[in-house]
Amino acid sequence: MYVKIVLLSLWNSLKCFYERDDDMCSCDIQAIIFDLEDTLVDREKSRMKFLEEQFERFHELMVTVQRRDFEKVYLTLNPYGIEDVEWVYQELVKRLNIERISWKTFYNDYKIHHYRYHFPFYDTLVALDKLRSMGYKLGVVANGKSEEITHVMNAIGIYPYIHYVSTSDEVGAMKPDPIIFEDILKHLGITAHHALYVGDCPLNDIAAAHAMGMKTAWMANSVIGTPEEHELDYTIESLSDLIDVCKQIERGEA
Repeated sequence: MYVKIVLLSLWNSLKCFYERDDDMCSCDIQAIIFDLEDTLVDREKSRMKFLEEQFERFHELMVTVQRRDFEKVYLTLNPYGIEDVEWVYQELVKRLNIERISWKTFYNDYKIHHYRYHFPFYDTLVALDKLRSMGYKLGVVANGKSEEITHVMNAIGIYPYIHYVSTSDEVGAMKPDPIIFEDILKHLGITAHHALYVGDCPLNDIAAAHAMGMKTAWMANSVIGTPEEHELDYTIESLSDLIDVCKQIERGEA
């Protein structure tokens, strides 16, 4: 997959160099495309609140287990929130020697309740509202099941601001596969050179979007590494910073 991304990046660079179509190589940004988790959603706050209250729902049936241990084991098994949740609960039950509650009970509780425990960053809604008022089309690209992603987006209140969402299960490809990025660009009606992509993951977000020919803005709260310098156009620490970046782009200063 990494080789595929590198080759696509080289192809887009050569294409933009040799094509003299001003529209194709313009840096005029018409759309902003977002990753979801750790970009629009405060994943750490969301997960900790869910685990806290899931423990409270079941603690009478596992009196020998402390909340801090329950949370620690879950987060050790699923540090980035991307592991298979069924497997996570199977392992959690084994490691904590929980006998009166099955992993399926925990998992069913997760399916019922987890989407309610999602919180936006403090400036997510304000930033999206401002960007729409500035005339940008807004999109989201997310790995996962469409139903769950819809629940999350409704829970944090961002659906009214988003023009289109591309999910891996509907597209049939996960980030960093170019297919899912091609899907969002098609539905937003733009070319890659007119898009700014915002995400936190160096490979799935920044490297992949750069390879497609998009401008990239890295949300610098990632715990899984730092993007390659040549793949990165802007670094932001909050969505409020993104507003400033867009204003600089519009003035031709960035």
